[in-house]
Amino acid sequence: MGRDTDAGAPLVLRYADYTNAHSGDGFRAFAAEVADRSDGRIAFDEYWGGSLLKGNDMASGVRGGVADIGMFTATYYPSEFPLTEWLTRLGNLADTSFPNGVMQANAAQADFALSSEAVNNQFDGRGMKLLFSAHPITKYDILCTTPVTTLADAAGKRIRSGGGLWDDEARALGMTPVNMSIGETYEGLERGVIDCTLASPKTVTSYGFWEVAKHHTSLPLTGINAQYAVMNKQVWEALPVEDQRLIWDATYQWFEGYLEYEGLGLEKVLVETGTDKHGLAFHDPDDDLLRAVQTQQSEVRESMPSTAPDSAGPPDDIIRNYKDTMALWHERLSAMDLTRTTQDGRMDLTRYAAEVRSEVFDRHRP
Repeated sequence: MGRDTDAGAPLVLRYADYTNAHSGDGFRAFAAEVADRSDGRIAFDEYWGGSLLKGNDMASGVRGGVADIGMFTATYYPSEFPLTEWLTRLGNLADTSFPNGVMQANAAQADFALSSEAVNNQFDGRGMKLLFSAHPITKYDILCTTPVTTLADAAGKRIRSGGGLWDDEARALGMTPVNMSIGETYEGLERGVIDCTLASPKTVTSYGFWEVAKHHTSLPLTGINAQYAVMNKQVWEALPVEDQRLIWDATYQWFEGYLEYEGLGLEKVLVETGTDKHGLAFHDPDDDLLRAVQTQQSEVRESMPSTAPDSAGPPDDIIRNYKDTMALWHERLSAMDLTRTTQDGRMDLTRYAAEVRSEVFDRHRP
């Protein structure tokens, strides 16, 4: 729903995010570009850490106009967003190598979501305009208080998982999933209530799990491919097309900043700081542990057509499209030199940026 503003006053759009402001460099780069290119006609107020909307309230809050723009995880709303919840079962198809897999997963996720009529219709029908989608966790690993590299090691271990498909993956390893909030996980590991937890660079570093569990095993457990940046549909449609284009053209800055922090930066922190300051030991899984995960995931993917929501359309088509998009970006990443760095030591994303802009964002420009 649009808001009246005084003549000559800037349009101030409210952005809500349930994560902390440390992850906001991408959004701030986007907001600065929009403000600059609009000569100050469009500005932003930022609300971080759930100060305006909590994660569970984000979709309804953006739709209802509490915020104009927000980012949320669609798995919080499985009944309201059945299509994107169903598609989470494909969140294990990216290359597991770093940084290729992270860059592939995020480009492919944005490409697929913006190109999918079914995905866009889902958001449009709920009063939201999709700006982009991200794959913030390419895969989950496990972090344990003792080494776990074989099925024998895993047998009977109690693991804090994320429910749903992650519980099933834990059981496939012979582990016992425990229903525990992420806020209780540190104490659970410290006191021995659980032996392991699902681990991503963000959870390990942000919640301090590396202080109480020292054994990190790399596993291709299903990641998160359900992060969506959305805008209130009425606010979007009330904008002149030139302002829609200003916002759209700047959105890549947000996407790249999100990738650099969530995908590339935190992995580096996990490995370097985890080893040097926290004594983390990094383990590779034995073949039996790896096969157990991959077999279970393959069975889930094969069963997907029978569980598809009506909004998916022909389920085999949308699954094939997702897989093909992921494979296409694997091929594109394979042709890039990812060893190049900028003067300040960061990865040189020039070619990646050019391809994602032209092949993803420019194709859907208003």
